[in-house]
Amino acid sequence: MPPSTLDLHSHSTASDGKLAPAELVALAAEREIEVLGLTDHDTLAGVAEAQAAGRELGVRVVPGIEISARWPRGQCHLLAWLPEPVPEAFLAWTRERSADRAERARRMVGLLQEQGIAIEWDDVARLARGNVGRPHVADALIARGAARDRADAFERLVGSGCPAYIPSGKLEPEAAIGIAVEHGALVSLAHPYSLGLDGDDLDRAIARLAAAGLGAIEAHRGDQGPDEQVAYVALARRHGLLVTPGSDFHERGREDERMLGDDGRPGIAPDDREALLSRLPGAP
Repeated sequence: MPPSTLDLHSHSTASDGKLAPAELVALAAEREIEVLGLTDHDTLAGVAEAQAAGRELGVRVVPGIEISARWPRGQCHLLAWLPEPVPEAFLAWTRERSADRAERARRMVGLLQEQGIAIEWDDVARLARGNVGRPHVADALIARGAARDRADAFERLVGSGCPAYIPSGKLEPEAAIGIAVEHGALVSLAHPYSLGLDGDDLDRAIARLAAAGLGAIEAHRGDQGPDEQVAYVALARRHGLLVTPGSDFHERGREDERMLGDDGRPGIAPDDREALLSRLPGAP
């Protein structure tokens, strides 16, 4: 097939994105993205709306999800793209994950209250049109005047190491990968730098995840420089993994926000793109 513009990592209002699923797809069409992965946190609730818009606008929308797993340092996020129709057993599992996310956010609100910050759970719930997450807690803090913006909220209050931070993910990554693969998913490690590892430690971690069924590494992102991208591609090659591109898009209009379709430089190579397209669930 001819070269495609790919973005396999994006978020909508079904989790912590700012655009409704149909609006996200409209932006993808505007930016001439041919294949879009909708990967909201722990939910596929936005996929039906996105795919309906995709059929109208000529954008192939791949049903996906971003799963948070337990990790001793840093964070481990896994992108999983599912076959269609998505198995009901997997959808039921995502509903359990949604409940876990809400409980985590409630606990954060409690910790913020202990810090003397006037914030209520209802403040957070009102701001979340879909799955609740830390960004919604941050938005509630902004609304209450306790933070300037999300970056400030994450830096001082709800980010890693902060007074109200609670680690995400109850599952070990091997278990999360296993559940997704069992239901036909291709799984990629999102923003690998978030593991907080490099060198031999990162190599051993990738070997561990590959043994559990990891199929790819998100080597191509706008916030990963050329040297970093080349290193991640080499890492994928050593472990027999595919490489995936993704912007991790959440919203438009901010100078510091990742733009939909931005996979940085050098970006995914044509041969790697074709190999990925052939392995995506539902590949034509």
